[in-house]
Amino acid sequence: MKSNSVSKRPLEIKNGNVTVKIYAGKNRVNGASYPQFTLVHYLGSQRIKRKFADLKLAKREAELVAAKLANGENEVLRLTSTDRVVYLQARAELHPLNLPLNVAVSEYVNTVKRLPQGVKLSEAVDFFLRRNPTALPQKTVREVVDELIASKTKQDRGEKHLADLESRLGRFADAMQMNIGQVTGVMIQKHLDELNVAGRTQQNHLRHITSLFRFAARKKYLPKDALDEIAAVEKPEAALTDIEIFSPVELRELLTAARPEIIPWLVVAAFAGLRTAELQRLDWHEVNLTERYIEVTAAKSKTASRRLVPITDNLLSWLTPLSQTGGRVTGFENMAKQIGWLVQDMNKSREKRAQENGQDPKNIQSFEWKRNGLRHSFISYRLAAIKNTAEVALEAGNSPQMIFKHYRQLVTESEAAKWFFIMPENKENVIALPKAMATN
Repeated sequence: MKSNSVSKRPLEIKNGNVTVKIYAGKNRVNGASYPQFTLVHYLGSQRIKRKFADLKLAKREAELVAAKLANGENEVLRLTSTDRVVYLQARAELHPLNLPLNVAVSEYVNTVKRLPQGVKLSEAVDFFLRRNPTALPQKTVREVVDELIASKTKQDRGEKHLADLESRLGRFADAMQMNIGQVTGVMIQKHLDELNVAGRTQQNHLRHITSLFRFAARKKYLPKDALDEIAAVEKPEAALTDIEIFSPVELRELLTAARPEIIPWLVVAAFAGLRTAELQRLDWHEVNLTERYIEVTAAKSKTASRRLVPITDNLLSWLTPLSQTGGRVTGFENMAKQIGWLVQDMNKSREKRAQENGQDPKNIQSFEWKRNGLRHSFISYRLAAIKNTAEVALEAGNSPQMIFKHYRQLVTESEAAKWFFIMPENKENVIALPKAMATN
């Protein structure tokens, strides 16, 4: 039998219990006769016929139809020829993944719906692969947070700083229960927005999250370009508040009322502008009275950068009789308690003076502590004295922009001269501290 012919009996193509038949016949066109092969099968109760000029094409289609009917895939048989080609191509491409076409389409549609408008799925995959190269360890946010805190603990960072890290980054880890490489700038922005806190507090959260990402990049848990996600986060705006400073008269009053053991803390804060946390960690061997500077090491600085703060003439006069060869400049763990007692001493001193002057103590204005008042005072008076924003910024460990924005024109040059001329009234007023200080 020739290749393009069959017997009068139909050719049967079987697949399981399904049989598809091909009938041979003739097709006459303009008086000429050509072979014709008719494929016949049933789709439900409907009898379907398709004609082919080539037996091989008819058999190939018959095998496909039989397979689809056997698998219950009736709908594919209603497709056009072009649609069937697309279907078969899709099935062929999915074959290595052993994934049904309907599942693949469903996953694709659900994934694309979650992407921002205009972003292709391939772009999202490329981003994931860049952020999660197979060579990098897979670390969860919680694991990296724990490693960072352990590292800071070994560096002997203060308990307050560690507690702040644990609190803020702990909330971040709870919100991001995933590998750190999967965290995006959009996620970080959403986390900050949902904190429902003031702008200044949001800034503090973002600062710690930035430290976490930099730590992860240094540990090779993230590629370097992962830091671009932090750069894309909108920096929270902190509400502007008035800068409160002490007057020279108030500072003299403070130093007169203060107990001797708290004097070093007060004068270094007032005349060198160290932050409270930096003062808590300051050691006497970092106070160089000969060269006249105080070293704030990178490990003890809030900005993690070393700086040298000059010792002014009046600060030298205060510190010289108090200096020791080593040990912490202030031995108090709870400075808030010490400041509370100092405020009480100040108010008692005011009441006593009022009584001595024949005044009613109830009419005397109570003294109130100004938050960060000594540091703010130093920056304000120092800027008025030397008129150099960049230099003051270096000494205070701030940016010139911050200094210029918040401290410009707060005080006059004459007021600054009074501030930096506050000296011990006499040597008896400055009592040398014992070698071992109380730490309560």
